Amino acid sequence: MLKVAVEKKLKGFHLKVSFSSPGMVTALFAPSGSGKSLTLRAIAGLLKPDRGKVELFGKSFYDSYRGIELPPQKRKVGFVFQDYALFPHLSVWENVAYGAKSSEKVKQLLEAFKIHHLKDKLPSQLSGGQKQRVALARALASEPKLLLLDEPFSALNRELKEELYRELKETIRKYRIPAVIVSHDVEEVFELSDWLVVLKDGRSLQEGRTEELFFSPSSVEVARLLGHRSFLEGEVTSIGEFTVVKLPSGKSLKCRRGNFKVGEKVLISVLPFSVALSLDGEVNRITALVKEVKRGREITKIWLLFEKREVELH
Repeated sequence: MLKVAVEKKLKGFHLKVSFSSPGMVTALFAPSGSGKSLTLRAIAGLLKPDRGKVELFGKSFYDSYRGIELPPQKRKVGFVFQDYALFPHLSVWENVAYGAKSSEKVKQLLEAFKIHHLKDKLPSQLSGGQKQRVALARALASEPKLLLLDEPFSALNRELKEELYRELKETIRKYRIPAVIVSHDVEEVFELSDWLVVLKDGRSLQEGRTEELFFSPSSVEVARLLGHRSFLEGEVTSIGEFTVVKLPSGKSLKCRRGNFKVGEKVLISVLPFSVALSLDGEVNRITALVKEVKRGREITKIWLLFEKREVELH
């Protein structure tokens, strides 16, 4: 388990983040400028917090209360930076070998990431996807206990991202290395992580299993950050297989189960993909006015007027 509780005051910004992740892949999800990268640097030992703790599987990397502060090289953390930070004057082989214990390890990693044929190339001669593979191989070469990835796929196209997602998941499974990934892409978070920490303005707002947190955000603020767009007001009328919520019009909707009480005022999030224009798999049937339709190459967006609120569907 990775436990982080760090605080750092910087000019114009106050970082105060805490979470305890039992997952293999933890995602730090937030808009830009929320402290995701600073948190990674604090875990790696590249940023000294003013106070707090960083602990991995019971071993303290940093504990201001006990006077513990391991230098980065003793934390055994692999770090993949957003710009890859490859040594420009070293070949692919030399970059990966920089922290490796043996040439055999370098060879294994180059083959695993399908870049052995590039071993004599310089970073300037590589594509973005190839640089990403080299950076991952180099991070793993020192046999780290934890892998940190700072928005590693942000500059890549969707097809290449999906290919690298598969390779990263296979790497984590094969080497059994827990990872922390920084992202502001909801799809990426769902694809890679099993534990999610939502941040905003230097604060951790909520954490939990990725799917559970997405479908049960603790606040409208967290819901909006995760892409929830349409909300309806209502009152809980019964709890059972579903949470039944009565709308202002008197109509009722069956919603997900949750920690609610009868009579409680709630907000219902209508997810864009949760409504179908058919009766297949019906849970609730509604009548609504179609206000606007925008057809895209892969997704058609439809805006409905329902309960005097605009609802977006995909």
